[in-house]
Amino acid sequence: MRTYYDEDDYEGYEAGQDLLVRRFTTWAAGQGREIDPYAVISALEFRHTSIDGRLAYWTAALVRDFLLAYVPHTLSATADDAVRVPGTLLLFLRYLHETELADAMGEPLADLEEAVAKASSEFPAAMGDERNFGVGKYWVMTAIRNGIDPADSDAMNAFLAEVRQGKYPYDADLLADLAARHLSEEGGRALPQLPVSLPAEAELVAAAERSSLVVKLRKFVEWVGDGRTLTGTGTLKLADARELVSLLDTGDRLEWDLAGAVQRVRSSADLPNLGILFEIAKRARVVRVVKGKLVRVAKAAPLVKNALALWAAAFDTLSERGLLVKGSGWGPGYAVLLGDCLDLVLPDVLNTVYGMPEPVPVVRLAETAWLGCLESAYPELDPPTESMWRDGFAGEFRRLLAKLAEFGAVELTTGPADPMYTMDLVPENPELPPDVQDRLRDALDAPSLDLVALTPLATWAVRERLLREGRFAPVVGELAAAAPAAMLGVVTEHFSEEAAAAEIGGWLAAHGGREAGLPVLLDAVRRCPFRARASVLLGILVDSLPGGGAVLDGLRADPGLGPIATQLLVERGELALEDLDERESLLGITEQFLVLLETAGPEATAATLAEIPADERVHLADAISASGHPDRVGLAELAEVFEDVRLVRTAHPLGGVTRSRNSNGKTKKRRR
Repeated sequence: MRTYYDEDDYEGYEAGQDLLVRRFTTWAAGQGREIDPYAVISALEFRHTSIDGRLAYWTAALVRDFLLAYVPHTLSATADDAVRVPGTLLLFLRYLHETELADAMGEPLADLEEAVAKASSEFPAAMGDERNFGVGKYWVMTAIRNGIDPADSDAMNAFLAEVRQGKYPYDADLLADLAARHLSEEGGRALPQLPVSLPAEAELVAAAERSSLVVKLRKFVEWVGDGRTLTGTGTLKLADARELVSLLDTGDRLEWDLAGAVQRVRSSADLPNLGILFEIAKRARVVRVVKGKLVRVAKAAPLVKNALALWAAAFDTLSERGLLVKGSGWGPGYAVLLGDCLDLVLPDVLNTVYGMPEPVPVVRLAETAWLGCLESAYPELDPPTESMWRDGFAGEFRRLLAKLAEFGAVELTTGPADPMYTMDLVPENPELPPDVQDRLRDALDAPSLDLVALTPLATWAVRERLLREGRFAPVVGELAAAAPAAMLGVVTEHFSEEAAAAEIGGWLAAHGGREAGLPVLLDAVRRCPFRARASVLLGILVDSLPGGGAVLDGLRADPGLGPIATQLLVERGELALEDLDERESLLGITEQFLVLLETAGPEATAATLAEIPADERVHLADAISASGHPDRVGLAELAEVFEDVRLVRTAHPLGGVTRSRNSNGKTKKRRR
């Protein structure tokens, strides 16, 4: 049982969804509570199709969004028909916490329960408000209102045809609004981000204090003072610009020699570096223009004093158009192309470099940025022009990175490319055309390349942006105070082996070291009600420990973890099958069937059992039932599958009646 599935892992997600709904339904029934299974499926779909895809991650805001936006938008039902949805969600959230599946980053259960209670009072109105409907739901509900059964495809087709003929009224303006909203809605899964390591906040603050960007912005704000009059076009006066070039050490040239004649700057618009600082200050809202005068923003005084916040505010402006790269008709076509799509390209570039264990070759980033801009703008270029533009674009891209380095956002180095950056240059990769792969392969073979990595400041700032977007951006060490099962769940599904070892090591250090903390973590694995999940949790735990194999071997006789430990030892080649005693072999077989049931579902398990001869299957069912395996819930489900297979295999050919054997070996009739 996982709580995160890749978007294209359709079979895995369907099996996981089925298992979770099945187990939750059994749990609710045990408490005498009736639930709406579709509400659980809908809640899982809501999270699976979200930007981060974490099924067990819930906050009060997500609860509200699900009940008051997602369900009214997608569920073609009246408020009366959906009356059990809020209560089912409440029980499901409790189930996630009771089974310790709840995400470590989610909000406390009490906060979620309060959010459900508040949203429940608004739920009926939200379900009945057509402005919340999706286009598909609008037509389904309109059909129902006109006495049409939406499950009857012929009737629905006839209804829609009559709608087009004007026989049924509908709100065209509302429908247009719903369609426009559908087109404008951003959705879909974002690529997962690798865990990163960040220095302490004090170190980040110190780095921000030293940043030339912060130093220059503070000097600029101080220089503005009580206000500075601008030119009629809204630029700095030339005299003021000359003063600032010196004060801020922008590196702009005020004069230069051209063919023996001294040329001087005639406008502050000819000072690009100063112009960038001027724009950053305005866009970061530490200064503003009022009636032709540049003034300080009084409310921004705390921001200017806070170096880390000021650096982040300035950093967030760098992706905006017309700042670092001039677009909109200025400069060569390739520069305009980069400038016009900078707001799309630069965040993607930063996200790509974020979390990478090794510096990224600039040529790879430039190539993908070029492809992204081409896809966005569709310029019509003949082959020679395209080659020239691509080279010019790469040069502009390198100048962009140099400016980011100047501001303390990236570190530029040189050296060979790490092999990981050529691993996807294969024919099976449809995202990179063959000619692009050939160019990259040749370029990456060079002994020394320009490389780029984010600075700690930029890593922190990119992560803050990712979190604001609702994405999952883990930091090694942030789970030190998390519950043991929650911590293991997160590192298992989202961390690399190295990051998982570091996180588990940090957790153990925060909980009394290995001697005190390891038993707590093992108990968390024992409590896991899903065998496939428990196996992965135990595997990642022992892999993070020196001498993990000895830990596994020591667990072979453990009543709860023994079958998993034995299975892991066999899979890793550390234990031979012939070395297992009869009890271990039986528990191992039982473990395999329980995992099959969880990961593939009852139908696939039944198909596997159906291939076993009937007499052997009966013996196997009896042996598994008497195996002493600790997973009583799983054994009960597996027993039902055995029984279903038996009934199907003994079905009377005329149908309607099946025959099964009673305890005396005689047949008895059983009605389906």
